[in-house]
Amino acid sequence: MKKYQIATVGASIVMAAGIIAGCGTSSQNSNSTPSAPSNQAAASVAPVDLSVGIASSGPAETALVNKQVKAFEKLNPNVHVTVIPFNGNELQDLQTEFPAHKAPDIFYVDSSIAQQLEASGAVAPLDSYIKADGIKTSDYTQSLMKGFQWQGKQYGIPKDENSLALESNMTLLKKAGITTPPKTWEEFEKDAAKLKAKGIAPLSMPIDVARYYPFILNGGGSYYNASTNKVTFTNPKNIAGLSFFINNMKKGYIVNPTDLGGSWAGIPFAQGKVAMVAEGAWLLPSMQSTAPKMKFTITDFPTQNGKANNMVYTVAYEMNAQTKNPTEAAKLLFFLTGAQAEKMTAASGLAIPSYIPDQADFLKANPSYKAFVDGTKTGTAYQFGPQGSNFVTAINNATQAGVLKNLSPAKVLSQAQSTFESQSQQ
Repeated sequence: MKKYQIATVGASIVMAAGIIAGCGTSSQNSNSTPSAPSNQAAASVAPVDLSVGIASSGPAETALVNKQVKAFEKLNPNVHVTVIPFNGNELQDLQTEFPAHKAPDIFYVDSSIAQQLEASGAVAPLDSYIKADGIKTSDYTQSLMKGFQWQGKQYGIPKDENSLALESNMTLLKKAGITTPPKTWEEFEKDAAKLKAKGIAPLSMPIDVARYYPFILNGGGSYYNASTNKVTFTNPKNIAGLSFFINNMKKGYIVNPTDLGGSWAGIPFAQGKVAMVAEGAWLLPSMQSTAPKMKFTITDFPTQNGKANNMVYTVAYEMNAQTKNPTEAAKLLFFLTGAQAEKMTAASGLAIPSYIPDQADFLKANPSYKAFVDGTKTGTAYQFGPQGSNFVTAINNATQAGVLKNLSPAKVLSQAQSTFESQSQQ
């Protein structure tokens, strides 16, 4: 289970990366892209050692990556690849490894911290390699690709994907006379009133921008302008979406999971304390282990005002700007996010492959994941610029205050803007 919160240590890593970026070799620095090969055949035939850093969810994922690496080595016998699982916290490991020039050649990067690393110069843009190797970026959902872009350059290729769906305990819905899950948030409010009247908590969702941001987008607003790298909390268009979220919390239609005894929404849902949750595919394995006999439906994240905005959560492989073997590192990166490796991901069932041609096989074996795959098509990557940790802290604290202290949405947004600007100046 992942909560997708931007870690606060990200800023420290960016600082460390920025320091080492100016300490590159005489032939390369962080402000220049390593020269790309003219084509794949230009890769060196001399022995090459590469390393891959992964934030593994467990032995099964580590085994999968090792299997993918072995397939790459078979095609590239001059290259030896070592898979290095991070020691519990990817960001903390990188914070130590970057200054010591020991960071892996390529490594996992979550979209939530991607722009922090990209803006620092710690990772290398891939555009020239993509062109040289003939990589079809159209084989990946564009919302995923955008999650690893900074100032017009592509820094990562997504390896997996996730989005929000609506999970419903139909037993509880039927007690309120509801036969189908709501397809729109307007329908949700009507159903929520019926559920509450029966003493049933309608929907559990944390006070977290990682979950409620689609409401902001559906209302025509935006908290962040990626093209100008500006935080726009006080945009008047944000009031409609935030009002919807806060008002539904005040009415008890949306309930914070902590108020139901859980650290995240999956806990009260598994305990039968709430009728619906809006979570990603990480809910499914959790339910299999905590409530294997519970029957629930998975439907598309509801639309609002005719809009189907969603949140996209994704992890990419990105390349260390200081790698001594950029040609081979890029080739490995493309293999691990390409057809053969992604087919292995699909077969494993451990994650939703981001490579579109392999998704049909995944969905054939895992049909219950369709809503999560479809959600990425209209989703927005979970990221808010190089100062993402400050951003999330500012808006989440302000929104919590808005709910608990009955602040107006305009006051919440003003407070978040002020806090963010104050933090950013420190």
